[in-house]
Amino acid sequence: MNDDLNTAAGDLDHLARVAAGEAGEVEQVHAEVTELAAVRKARRKSTQATAPTKPRRSGHGAGAQFLILDGSEGQGSAGVYFVGRDAEGNEKAPLWVCAPLHILAKTRGAKQADWGRLLDWHDADGHPHRWAVPDELLSGDGLDVRRELMRQGLAISPNRAAREMLSTYLQVWPVDARARCVERLGWAGPVFVLPNEAIGADAELVVFQSASAIEPAFSSAGTVDDWRAQAAALAAGNSRMVFAICCALAPPLASLAGEDSGGFHLRGKSSSGKSTALALAASVWGSPATFPRLWRTTTNGLEGLATMHNDVLLILDELSQCDPKDAGDAAYLLANGQGKTRASRAGMARQAARWRLLFLSAGEESLSAMMTRADKRANAGQEIRLADIEADAGAGLGAFDTLHGHPSGAALSLALKDAVQQQHGAVGVAWLRLVVRDRLKLADEVTALVREFVDAYTEPGSSGQVIRVARRFGLVAAAGELATDYDLTGWRGGEAFDAVGQCFTSWLAGFGGAGNREDRALLTQVRAFFEVHGASRFESMEATVEQRVANRAGFWRDGEDTGRQFLVLPEVFKRELCAGFDPKAAAKALIEAGVILAGKDGKASRSERLPGIGATSRVYVFGSKLWACEE
Repeated sequence: MNDDLNTAAGDLDHLARVAAGEAGEVEQVHAEVTELAAVRKARRKSTQATAPTKPRRSGHGAGAQFLILDGSEGQGSAGVYFVGRDAEGNEKAPLWVCAPLHILAKTRGAKQADWGRLLDWHDADGHPHRWAVPDELLSGDGLDVRRELMRQGLAISPNRAAREMLSTYLQVWPVDARARCVERLGWAGPVFVLPNEAIGADAELVVFQSASAIEPAFSSAGTVDDWRAQAAALAAGNSRMVFAICCALAPPLASLAGEDSGGFHLRGKSSSGKSTALALAASVWGSPATFPRLWRTTTNGLEGLATMHNDVLLILDELSQCDPKDAGDAAYLLANGQGKTRASRAGMARQAARWRLLFLSAGEESLSAMMTRADKRANAGQEIRLADIEADAGAGLGAFDTLHGHPSGAALSLALKDAVQQQHGAVGVAWLRLVVRDRLKLADEVTALVREFVDAYTEPGSSGQVIRVARRFGLVAAAGELATDYDLTGWRGGEAFDAVGQCFTSWLAGFGGAGNREDRALLTQVRAFFEVHGASRFESMEATVEQRVANRAGFWRDGEDTGRQFLVLPEVFKRELCAGFDPKAAAKALIEAGVILAGKDGKASRSERLPGIGATSRVYVFGSKLWACEE
């Protein structure tokens, strides 16, 4: 009586009448159920000698049972039914709960936690749907589960008593099969998990299971061949367009090569081609209309987006919509790969969300400019986590280098957007199948390509900050070259390296060169202090009469090199010149730059006898080389 008869389309009008309790219909269905039960009972008795195991039953107290009918064997109405019993043990009329809904397997996580159910059904148009629902969503009244099932096309009884039995059915229906669930997309061992598919799964079914309200935006239209001919071909020769596509291909390789998370920001004026680049990047994984997201979100929302895009590209448009006060923290959050640790309802610490991703952003201003509007200074850590790239390619065509026969950049942009609206998503899945198949050898190949890129585009002695960002660009270049070798892009060999190299050169110029960013920012701040105040806050060491200097910062004198030297008092040095920097690290950097003249004892400060003070005091002596330092 409880055999799963497999899903088939039902007559929804008929089912609605049954749910409403029309007497004739109820009697008909009751007769069908009773007849089917008798037939199956006879079959079980005839095979009992060869199959002594008891049939699977979906009991629910006092002999009540659930039954799935699919419309075959002469049945009239397909669906899940609840057959209860009255106080005297007599069967009640079967109650229609929903259209056929099958539980394919029980799911559980790697640590035998996070249990759930893998559900399968068809909507009214006959399209199949599958959802791994966490058991925790069934712990209450099941409203969230019913709402999601109806959103995806499952017909559920309007009768309150019937629809409330759906949660019970999901929990008591016997399920022997098992599947492994993961709470985030991306790599799960040797398997790459997508919302509706696990690529590389062999021995055990692996499914994506999440209680998150954020829905993954993966979708597919067209073919790889058409995408290559219509989208990738127009991107060729355009450094920013090729770079965007390579960014989309790179994230699955980051785990194989052990590279960190990080982002890129295309900065440029309106209508310069930034949105076209984002559309191209989105076309690798889904529709350009739905795959990109906006910066305008909460911290919790950003964590959810990061988790949903683990090991794939997260696209965030309109950086200016982000609160300037939160922009720097948002860049840190995404690049650090871990969310906040929060407490559960029981007061216990819940496991923090984790992810590995690359993210591609666009906007009319840079991260540092946004933070300046909020009276905050962007530090080097934030700027290297979100590498700022000028969207203008420098050819007088906005973000384009070549137009491929189109009359203007606007015309090429429209052609590209039309192409990716029709052709998207297929190339991402094809890329993943190749990466999963060849993952063992790709790890070494990616590492070698990243090293090759870094060697080609950085100078010997470059700072660790520059090397770190160069490796991220190198990963993007490696992805483009490998995809070209797999014949996914149709580009010439070296196209990806050249395009990504141009973008890296643009970033490096904006970053200020191969040196340490904090050191350059410190020198700029120190120089600005002296430019603003000049000698107005410094007293002459040679004065013969008492001087009155308001808010004195120190003293000045003519140096041995004929240049003027400034002797800065210790507290002024710490609180004003080094504001926002560690004073000890700042002093060391200024000595290395030759700006501070260290004492004979090797310390950054020197002992000097100062007028009006009497005893010797330690001061920081700034020489004339301060004005010779380049920014």
